[in-house]
Amino acid sequence: MQQRPPPAPAAVTGRATALRVGLWMVLLAVTLAILLLLAGTLALRVPISLLTRNIDMPPAVLAVQGSVGDGRALLEGGYALRWDSRLLMLPLPHLRSDTVLEGGDTRLTGWASAGLRGFAVVDLSGRAGPGLARLIPGAWTCEMSATVRDVSLRWGWRDAAAGGNVATPAGICTEGTRQANIPSLQINLSQVGKDGLATLSSDGQPPMARIRLGRDRIIDIAIEPTAAEIFTALPRGGPITLQLPF
Repeated sequence: MQQRPPPAPAAVTGRATALRVGLWMVLLAVTLAILLLLAGTLALRVPISLLTRNIDMPPAVLAVQGSVGDGRALLEGGYALRWDSRLLMLPLPHLRSDTVLEGGDTRLTGWASAGLRGFAVVDLSGRAGPGLARLIPGAWTCEMSATVRDVSLRWGWRDAAAGGNVATPAGICTEGTRQANIPSLQINLSQVGKDGLATLSSDGQPPMARIRLGRDRIIDIAIEPTAAEIFTALPRGGPITLQLPF
């Protein structure tokens, strides 16, 4: 039986060197992951008031309490936004925050993430009451509540995406002495190619507005002339197109 000659010393040395380099790379990656996890854990304990004390907060925000990892923002009208955050390492390091927005007529739950892959709001569901719109300066006062079902919105370096549905029944909105009868409305969110798309329509009618979120950090807004029949503040000429970079 013929015996195979032993491997050359150079080949053995090369394999041993490659093995040592591979082990060092693995150890380095594990060490960096542990350090990043420790740094993230410490960052989550930072008081949120320390980060926001030099920021001009919106008028609707009365106070912020707790930490980056577990806190809340108290809003006008008795509303509160609560979050519970944690650092996750897979598939890439990112911060995930479970959130709840609630008040007398509102309860919305979902989660948000921010990291190397981009930003996202996911699985937002619940009921948004009419009082919530009063937190927006200049907004009309409406009597309707919105039903939010599985709304997701994501922007990343490679693409953007959206999904879910927001629906409101027919009702009346007022601003000062002006009054408008608003039909039932639907906002359907979807993904078109590498962009996220929101489409506004009423009672099965053709879309009256479209908002496209692109991965190139551009928001494209197209408003059809039929929207002015419902939202009288809009000009009746059209269509109206806007581009908003972010």
